[in-house]
Amino acid sequence: MKRTIRTIALALALALLAGCSLPASSQPAPTAEPAPTAEPTPEPTPTPAVTTNPLTGETTGQDYTNQRPVAVTLRTADGATPYWGLSAADLVIEGVSEGYDPMMVAVFARAADLTKVGPVGPARDLGLQFVLPLNAVPVHIGKNIYASNLLNLLTHQDVDGLHTGTAAFQFDADRYASGYREENCWYTTADLVNAGLALYEKDAAGANMTMFHFAPRQAPETKNAAEVTIAFSVYNQEQLFYNSDTGLYEKNDPDGSGTTDADNGQRVSFKNLLILYASSGIKDDGYTRQYDLSGGTGLYITDGGWQEIRWTKGDAAAPLALTTTEGATLEVNPGKTFLAIYGGFYGQSLTVAASDGTVQTLPERMPLLDSAVSDEAAAAAQAVQDAENAVLAALAEQADAEQAVTDAAATEDTADDTAAAERKAAADQAVTDAKAAYEALTGTPYDPPAPTEAPAAEETPAE
Repeated sequence: MKRTIRTIALALALALLAGCSLPASSQPAPTAEPAPTAEPTPEPTPTPAVTTNPLTGETTGQDYTNQRPVAVTLRTADGATPYWGLSAADLVIEGVSEGYDPMMVAVFARAADLTKVGPVGPARDLGLQFVLPLNAVPVHIGKNIYASNLLNLLTHQDVDGLHTGTAAFQFDADRYASGYREENCWYTTADLVNAGLALYEKDAAGANMTMFHFAPRQAPETKNAAEVTIAFSVYNQEQLFYNSDTGLYEKNDPDGSGTTDADNGQRVSFKNLLILYASSGIKDDGYTRQYDLSGGTGLYITDGGWQEIRWTKGDAAAPLALTTTEGATLEVNPGKTFLAIYGGFYGQSLTVAASDGTVQTLPERMPLLDSAVSDEAAAAAQAVQDAENAVLAALAEQADAEQAVTDAAATEDTADDTAAAERKAAADQAVTDAKAAYEALTGTPYDPPAPTEAPAAEETPAE
């Protein structure tokens, strides 16, 4: 009997463990798991707009978020002025790359700030080495081999009129009709730059960065930099004058006239002037200037005063860094900046004068590179060039005088004949004197150059 009871009890226990032998009404009710509480989705924190211009340090109220700067190369040879849009540029970079005229790059913090900018010129690697570290969009019409190699090396997309054509550049027919050469009539705008980038499935969006450490500075007590004169070559001298009423430096063109904007008539002015002394020489083509941009000395000029500085850069993709002579980071006044690269080679000079006219004693130029032409050799070559130019000018006047004699002979007024004959005699003597001076300098008679084929047309945007 006891065995039976134990058997039944064991069977009941197994049935309870299996959960299948008792009726549902006798099983314990399952405990319900509480439903998880949904976490509220946080509202995304809006990214604040960047309203400080990265190239001037000024708070403008405009939005610079995710907008790359645009760097437009301008033509600087004779007949290029007045420029369109130069007064709106946040940064202007100037320095000799080839020949006698400096290259000039106008940099805008964002594409939207370009209204009408030009005349647009060919890119040079000197300018690119300062704007590419800013992640700028280079805009130009043509470029030399050194600029092309640099862009290819860094795989940096530019907007070049020889490739984009009139998609990114327009021709000012009114300027051309007024007598300007064709190459000095091409310009670009914000919409045109964006259209040029679109050809490569790119746009002007992207990171931007500053070139300087901006901070308000105390104005210097002594106005020892009221007038700055930079001779970029024997044929190109530019001046900047401090206007104490505005606190800005007003730029002059090489002909001495004030640099004004053809787009709005404004005088081109800057809060800051930076002159970077760099060792210079000649590249392997024997013509293009080579600069050591690893670093050097220089001047920082603002609010009517100047100080000596140090600068470093490094390779082409490295940013510019400025320090005081003691090594502290240079504080730069918020505002627009004119930056000049000064090699100090033959034909270049730099003068800074105080408000009372006292000429300042400035740091010496950086030593020339081994590839540089010595000052003595450059001076000798310049003298020969000047002598040849004098002969050519005298010959041109002689041709005009001969035409005047012919024209006078066709009139009945004998006074015309006399005046024309006197002009012709003076022109003949000028030719004789110019040729004699050339022969005395060179030791050989002047030999006019042989006729050459017509020069290739200036670079213009592709159709």
